Amino acid sequence: MRHLDRLALLAHQLVTPLSTISALAQGLVRRSERLNPQEVREKGEKIWQASRRLHELIETIMSYTRANAGAITPTPRPFNLKSAVLRICNEQRQQQPNRTFRLATEELPELFIGDPVLLEQALIILLSNAMKYSSLDHPISIVGSGDEKEVSIRIEDEGIGVPERDLPFLMQPFFRARNAKHMPGTGLGLSLVWHILQLHGGTIRIESAEGQGTTITMVLPRGQGLNEGSGT
Repeated sequence: MRHLDRLALLAHQLVTPLSTISALAQGLVRRSERLNPQEVREKGEKIWQASRRLHELIETIMSYTRANAGAITPTPRPFNLKSAVLRICNEQRQQQPNRTFRLATEELPELFIGDPVLLEQALIILLSNAMKYSSLDHPISIVGSGDEKEVSIRIEDEGIGVPERDLPFLMQPFFRARNAKHMPGTGLGLSLVWHILQLHGGTIRIESAEGQGTTITMVLPRGQGLNEGSGT
């Protein structure tokens, strides 16, 4: 993809939620005296959701830019991985209260050494994708497992899936599967997740079938040092 095409894509993705926020805010100002509390609440929630989307886009773009420049250096420390995963799942569930989340995190370690900020960002990206590309009536499963060598976190959805011929290219920056191009996104998320896992000496595994769903697994080694710099 040419440089100008990438800039146009990013600009379009940023403008969409910004336009939503602007339109809703103007509507609140113009009709403030005629709106009842329920209508104000509904519009406020839509503004909040659009602002969250805008924030996520900006964070992803900024993080990818730092990663691409080799400027992301992990700061490892011990943290409770099981609690972190549960908290992130609960936070994401609040965005879609009608969505069913199936959690199985009993096997995740409470003590894990890694960069909690980076790993949380990776998990948020994967959960957001699962929510975006599957309808509300389809559950999302989050399964954690671990042994003395490695820890894995599997996110499984029943969404639109990825066409087989697109699977080899999912890690490429700005790449988007042909059946997802009409949906919001920058094509940077999976590339950033891959980079974060590489910094931890880990990897990402993707299984998908178009129309059936996608399963993505984060795999992290235990008892190993983190890679410094870009990890590439």
